[in-house]
Amino acid sequence: MFTIENQATGKIFRTDGDNAILDDALIHGLNFPYGCQKGFCGKCKATIVEGEVGYEGDIPNGITPEEVADGMALLCQCRAKSDVSLVVDELDSVADIEVRSLPCKVESIKHLNHDVVQVFLKIPGAESLQYLAGQYIDLVHPNFEPRAFSIANAPTNSSLIELHVRQIEDGKFTNFVFNELREKSLLRLEGPKGDFFFREESKKPVILVAGGTGFGPVKSIIEHAIATKLNRQIYLYWGVRDEVDLYMDLPQQWVNEHDNIHFVPVLSEPNEAWQGRTGFVHESVLADFDDLTGYEIYACGPPAMVKSAASTFVEQGMIKDNFFSDAFVFAFTGKK
Repeated sequence: MFTIENQATGKIFRTDGDNAILDDALIHGLNFPYGCQKGFCGKCKATIVEGEVGYEGDIPNGITPEEVADGMALLCQCRAKSDVSLVVDELDSVADIEVRSLPCKVESIKHLNHDVVQVFLKIPGAESLQYLAGQYIDLVHPNFEPRAFSIANAPTNSSLIELHVRQIEDGKFTNFVFNELREKSLLRLEGPKGDFFFREESKKPVILVAGGTGFGPVKSIIEHAIATKLNRQIYLYWGVRDEVDLYMDLPQQWVNEHDNIHFVPVLSEPNEAWQGRTGFVHESVLADFDDLTGYEIYACGPPAMVKSAASTFVEQGMIKDNFFSDAFVFAFTGKK
């Protein structure tokens, strides 16, 4: 095993040298920049300060012999041959990431319950989408207006995009996705978009408040935190109407496998058999935390839920700069 250190950030990860350095960096949750991941575009260039790297075959087209002689390497293609110290500017804000329009193919569709479907989109060929955990894309179909959907998987495999789509009674696009969309169908996506993303450099404990399919971007954030071996305390509150609306069992799996992750489901219209929390999800947070001053809070879900959380959490000590919400919901400004 070799140790890879980015001297620009001090972050370290381990690799066995079988995969490209970029691939292992993404698996470990590091936001190394990249584009095509095929050695053509050159966006993943880094300076090798110490250590040895090598390529399988010829030097890729995305880097010149002069750059190689100057100690640069294409991280999407090179593999570690020893411990490596390198310098690369990691992406830490949405301003660093290019919004792109890309074709995509429906890889799979799975109905998770009576009104939520899980869709995996595959970006074909040499293309991929770089994004931060929590961001969203616009899904484009020629027969409908573009619709925004949060990305539900962590940014470790950016050629495969997971969406959680809830069927809305009068929603033409969501009804199409739920009832008519088929595997291998061709669509386009535009993204990533939104300033709702995980601030991973913070040391504060995290409270995640999800309403309904607001669980999707929260899932992306938690999976990213797990991949980066984050040791901050994470408290997930997921509010839905009835128990059937808790459409994934992942939260309990996270709790069972990670001591720093905690989960509280909250039902607003429970059946008689339910023994857990009831009411509005933000009220359960208020009941559990007397002082929210030292916490970072992420809220994603219906506008009314996010607006209620924002106002009541401030009354309980939350600092406004520590509150982050989805781009399409009300926040402190009261605007969409």
